[in-house]
Amino acid sequence: MENLSRDPSASILVRSAPFPGLCYISGLTLYDEALIEGRWVGRYWTANGFIEPERNLKWVTQNSHTPDSIIGLDLHAFGLEMDGQSLHFGWELEGIHQGPPGKTGVCRSVAHLRSRLRPVMLSIHTEVDGTGFLRRWLEVKNTGDSPSALSAIWPWSGLLARVTNWRETLGQDAPVFIVGSMAERTWGTEGAFAWQPLPSTPLRLESRTGKSGHGTPFFIVRNEATGEHIVGGLEWSGNWAIELTCEQFGSSDALLGFRAGPVNPGPLRVVAPGETVTSPTMHLGMLFTDLDGAVQAWHAHLRKSVLCPQPEGRAGLVVYNHWSYHEHEMTEERLKFEVDVGAEIGAEVFVVDAGWFGNINTNWWTTVGDWTCGNRLPDGLEPVFSYARQKGLLCGLWMDAERLGSESQVAKEHPEWLLTRYGTPTGSGDLDLTNPDAQAWLEAQIVGLIERYGLDLFRLDYNTTPYEGGQTLRDGYMENSQWRHYEFVYSLYDRLKQRFPSLILENCAGGGGRTDLGLASRFHHTWITDWQILPRAIRILNGMTLALPPERVDRNSGVGQNAHVRGALDTQLRATLFSHCTLTGIYPSPGERNPEHVQRVRHAVDLYKHFIRTFLSTCRVYHHTPILAGREPRGWCVWEYVAADASRAVIGLFRLAGAAETGYHVSPRGLDRQKRYRITFDNEGTTIEKDGDTLRRDGLSVSIGHALGSELLLLQAV
Repeated sequence: MENLSRDPSASILVRSAPFPGLCYISGLTLYDEALIEGRWVGRYWTANGFIEPERNLKWVTQNSHTPDSIIGLDLHAFGLEMDGQSLHFGWELEGIHQGPPGKTGVCRSVAHLRSRLRPVMLSIHTEVDGTGFLRRWLEVKNTGDSPSALSAIWPWSGLLARVTNWRETLGQDAPVFIVGSMAERTWGTEGAFAWQPLPSTPLRLESRTGKSGHGTPFFIVRNEATGEHIVGGLEWSGNWAIELTCEQFGSSDALLGFRAGPVNPGPLRVVAPGETVTSPTMHLGMLFTDLDGAVQAWHAHLRKSVLCPQPEGRAGLVVYNHWSYHEHEMTEERLKFEVDVGAEIGAEVFVVDAGWFGNINTNWWTTVGDWTCGNRLPDGLEPVFSYARQKGLLCGLWMDAERLGSESQVAKEHPEWLLTRYGTPTGSGDLDLTNPDAQAWLEAQIVGLIERYGLDLFRLDYNTTPYEGGQTLRDGYMENSQWRHYEFVYSLYDRLKQRFPSLILENCAGGGGRTDLGLASRFHHTWITDWQILPRAIRILNGMTLALPPERVDRNSGVGQNAHVRGALDTQLRATLFSHCTLTGIYPSPGERNPEHVQRVRHAVDLYKHFIRTFLSTCRVYHHTPILAGREPRGWCVWEYVAADASRAVIGLFRLAGAAETGYHVSPRGLDRQKRYRITFDNEGTTIEKDGDTLRRDGLSVSIGHALGSELLLLQAV
């Protein structure tokens, strides 16, 4: 075998016999594929580092290519339909080579296949990075003389697991596989992570809202028989589906298959002669570990191979957002007052939110698209941002970029820029970003605002639900708009990062409407919700930090979005400190300032800046209570974040709604047994010292005597 890498923990082996194929190695995770009788199939996954002997793989050929197959599971490792023809078979291998150099410690292979059924070349790109995860995308080239309609594509599919003689381990009727995913997909219900047994019928997770949705395309499968966790995520911001299929009851073996990809009425993309299009990217990993270990490996993969680096010196800055008491009816005087508040509490970035572009008594929602200041701010934003910079704050601005309000001047002047479905505008004001003129206009608007105001932060909102999108007539086909829409959106923000390398990009889509890796990988942090009210806000952060590392997710405290209406002040603030910290609305006027209140806010900000933020971007996350049932959960929620070298840790204990035990005994999981720690109880400000082994063995007891109260434990090695 040829090895495409010199790093044994992140390598790809090229095999020529008995079938041509590849064995991907990422840490102890191995995945093997081969071209067998014209089909590119997945042969096995393993999480213990052993390469499977060929004598144990005869069942793959037998059960996927012969008439006496005893299973119905599709083993082909991708799905593709062109011009109504399924191309899961009929392939010839043109060659395998190493991909271009990428990030340090990452190895890529490219397998080139030529179809015997249609004039199509397929390139399968796969990366390994040593974290236990693989990254996969496809390139589809039309080698014919006429346009071709791509009607379906699954960048990855096939076999995920095979468990032999499962009944001996689990019993006659026990489920072998348990699936964890976000159980709700509507606004304000993000992070609703829950487990369910995988039935013998396919389980389909999906979003059909026209965006990746308020339930992110992410799943975890727990193998009850053999102990592995399988984690997957789709890097796509439009409609998507993930299907998981269990073949458990027809034989002595239990098999787990899947497929994942973008979905919409076809064609998804019309491919011109000679054109190559790139599919969404899929991420998969299999690990022998518990849930905490699986999530930590997933975070490590995202940090190493997926998420863009933070602008130099600008990681995790505390944001103060203007939208609170004054909302969109702002004035220069009121904005300058909010600047004063932000500076007083220790914020580092001041952001002007919706409404800055409108006239007095106009609705920001219906006037988006007219991106110039109206008579609300007759002198523009320059005086406000100049004042903020004098106070030592960076400056940011909000934009709902992909939508035109019904009362906006630009919508009236350019109705042809509005997305149409079934021949009429969608009614939501969606920009048709398959239109080159609309693309050029939008990019010019964003660049113009960044340059005019010297922006340090750009906040992208997306307050629309385009569902299946629209259609555009292209080469005789009514092409669905969504693929080209996101081709442009992704390329736009890739260009902006290159052009403005110090600009902080913040992703917000009506809260958590686009928390997928397609956008999260291109933005420096992402709003996971607009629901900031306790206790649900804690459930949201609890679930979303399974799917995204905590330093990349935004949570808000303060009057904005009514985050203040429930819970003790410290509890509201602490729920924000376990993410990228944003604050909105502390007091409405100088005469209404409460010094004690301001002092507690400042204390929380200081803890974030000087303790938690110092290790947040590399921390290991432990979810002591990963499942919080109900939209307004009861009981307790406990998080533990530990520095990579275990020199520091923070534990948040939150008593939620309803009756509960007043005491909680927490045993830290991530501390170094050989270190000694100073533990500060933030409620009392008292400290004790204990060694790591004692803390992990005996734990700590905390008492909270009322609902929506909390405690914060700060641990530092001495």
